[in-house]
Amino acid sequence: MFGDREKLETDSIVGKGTEFKGTLTNGADIRIEGKFEGKIKVEGNVIVGEDAIVKADIQARSISIGGRVTGDVDCQGKVELLPSGKLKGKMKGSDLAIAEGASFNGECKMIPSSER
Repeated sequence: MFGDREKLETDSIVGKGTEFKGTLTNGADIRIEGKFEGKIKVEGNVIVGEDAIVKADIQARSISIGGRVTGDVDCQGKVELLPSGKLKGKMKGSDLAIAEGASFNGECKMIPSSER
């Protein structure tokens, strides 16, 4: 989805071992490797690392989930569940990719990006 993930520049990182509760807003990309609870609203992309635990409603351009996300996801673009990814909640986006081994439990609404 994002090409080489290791080279993706992110504006903000919630690092491994970090726990954050609250509202996170940003105009660029973010990466979450720790624990996050609350609300995320970014204009860029969201990457949820394999060990991350997120309990939040998320609004973003697109999201790649390698960890656990519980909450509603609203993306203008693609929602990608990697093999280790788990999503529980409502999902709205223009595209959905679920890798073998990933888990999605909830509702899905596909809206072409041209209609947003």
